Amino acid sequence: MDIDLKIFSPSQQHAWFDLLILAMYADGHLTTAEDEQLQKLLVAMGYTDEIDQHREFDSAVTKTRPFLSSIQAAKDQALLLADAFSERAQQRLVIATVEKLMTSDGHVTTWESILLSELRMKFRL
Repeated sequence: MDIDLKIFSPSQQHAWFDLLILAMYADGHLTTAEDEQLQKLLVAMGYTDEIDQHREFDSAVTKTRPFLSSIQAAKDQALLLADAFSERAQQRLVIATVEKLMTSDGHVTTWESILLSELRMKFRL
């Protein structure tokens, strides 16, 4: 994920990362490719130290875990996180990266499809 993060504020970067964590865990199948993409994003966000990367990753997982109990909870949280992005360029980048992460394992589950569809409707894309 070679992305210029200048279009995002720090709070938007965290909302985006949390949304990607939610997307990654939505299918219950974690892959090395997904993890590598998120680690690159953490570096782009300024977390170059491995300890800081682990702390931020773990924090996002801890915040996200309660919303993985049901598709409704996951959808509600995804839409809440999506509220952080009001500019079209941000919305396009967010949806593109969420979709890339979800499809990186070659299999899109029902949960992932629902979350992606809800985000597209939210952003009107």
